[in-house]
Amino acid sequence: MKKIWQLFAGLFLILASTTFTACVDGEFDEPPINIPTVDFDRNTTIAELKASYTAFQLIEEDIIISGIVTANDESGNLYKKMTIQDETAGIELSIDKTSLYNEYKLGQRIFIKCKDMYIGDYNNLIQLGYLYNGGIGRLPEVYISAHLFRDSLPGAEVEPELITLNDLNMDRVSKLVTFEDVRFAEVGEIWAPQDVSATDRTMMDQSGKSMVVRTSSFSNFASDTIPGGYGKVTGILGLFGSTWQLTLRDTADIQDFGGVAPPPPGSGTGTFEDPYDVVRGMGTSSANPVWVEGYIVGNIEVGTENVPNFAGPFVTNSNFLIAATAEETNVANCIPVQLPAGAIRDALSLVTVPGNKGKLVMVLGTLEPYFTQPGMKNTSGYWLDGSGIVPATGFFTEEFSSTLGTFSQFSVAGDQVWGGDTFDGGCVTMTGFVSPTYFVNEDWLISPSISLAGKTGVKLIFREAVNYVGTLEETKAFVSTNYSGSGDPNSATWTELTGYTRSAGNAWTFVNTSEISLSAFEGQNIHIAFKYVSTAVKAGTWEISRVVVSAD
Repeated sequence: MKKIWQLFAGLFLILASTTFTACVDGEFDEPPINIPTVDFDRNTTIAELKASYTAFQLIEEDIIISGIVTANDESGNLYKKMTIQDETAGIELSIDKTSLYNEYKLGQRIFIKCKDMYIGDYNNLIQLGYLYNGGIGRLPEVYISAHLFRDSLPGAEVEPELITLNDLNMDRVSKLVTFEDVRFAEVGEIWAPQDVSATDRTMMDQSGKSMVVRTSSFSNFASDTIPGGYGKVTGILGLFGSTWQLTLRDTADIQDFGGVAPPPPGSGTGTFEDPYDVVRGMGTSSANPVWVEGYIVGNIEVGTENVPNFAGPFVTNSNFLIAATAEETNVANCIPVQLPAGAIRDALSLVTVPGNKGKLVMVLGTLEPYFTQPGMKNTSGYWLDGSGIVPATGFFTEEFSSTLGTFSQFSVAGDQVWGGDTFDGGCVTMTGFVSPTYFVNEDWLISPSISLAGKTGVKLIFREAVNYVGTLEETKAFVSTNYSGSGDPNSATWTELTGYTRSAGNAWTFVNTSEISLSAFEGQNIHIAFKYVSTAVKAGTWEISRVVVSAD
């Protein structure tokens, strides 16, 4: 009986398999492609729509525009936004939906029925969207199908317009543009750190003109490194208030970097004897201090909006503007110069000395972005009316720019350590005082190895501010010829440096020490160290902004 049942079961499986095979067609039918089509046409260009804008308002007319998608949210650098443009202009669309790129790919033509949408501006950038808190907001997702209509499949992408930083105007806002032979000021940094929502980077041309490139920390290239050299950059031109901005769509918008551009226009070599003129200074980036000469024409008043002031009276004393002529009133043709507190600010600030306006001045500092344009920071010298401060220069110079630079720190005792700060245009600082407690510390700030081979008349100068110490015995300078370069400095032999003038120890004013002879160490390799100590009873503060070792 069991064998008969097994025989029937086998026959059933054979028949079932044969029946199933016979029902399967050799080829599957391809699903139909749904190509969206629009059976109406536009009646208004984007330029006409934008030109009609006067204030935030509900669109009540049957306005229809059409354009090609030039940017969407695929990289995350735009959030719930995209831009379109026709042959006349571009416009930003604010839409309350994510992953717009799935439906609105680059090159997709769309038609927009604008009636019952809102048009407004976000800090001067005109947008299409909806009502939100009395201003322009995002079009709710439920309304998208009533206003946005795709036409056909995505086609060729819009070719960007090639322009220069001299061509920025309202007609090009929200359009796709390309800049050639430009560079970034923040080479080696990442596009957008994660501790803020978005970060401004500075793009400059060969003449020093600049604009902001703004990147969201949510973009998929936020942690990529900013390239060096010159190259080509494409993006959507934007505006925030009076500040021009460029928004990258993805890393494909950054091309051909690493090339070397011709020297910037202008003249000078950056020395005291042959300073850069303003044109060369604007087109140059320098981490090392250089001299630049120009006329004092005004300042930038620091506030909610940083506003250039060429007429006075002047309120902000921490900067001034220099230009190629004494009559300049366009901030784009000026170099903003950072004025550190102390003798330089007292001598140059238009708040302190308004009569300096119109005078020719030379200033020494690093050329880097300041107020989102080519500027000078870490100002350490000046020459005005035949006198000033001309810092000593040497074969070893450390300008502390809010970091330890080439120096290293070693903490023998205590939790407090040497660290960077912004005083005097950039310095390093050490204190054992953490309000309201004094802590026991022994902390060393140590230079890299410095060769004195072939040098004669070697001397050291450093710039310092010392305050709230019991005595200067708590802040000493040393030299060693046998320190290994790492580890506990107490394992090496150190010679204390004495007999030089320095800070009195009771003020925040930075002063240069007198020259300290290092002739006893000539021909050897040395390390210079600054040793700080504090107790549970007294803990002062020691700040150092500059170290120079020179020779005859």
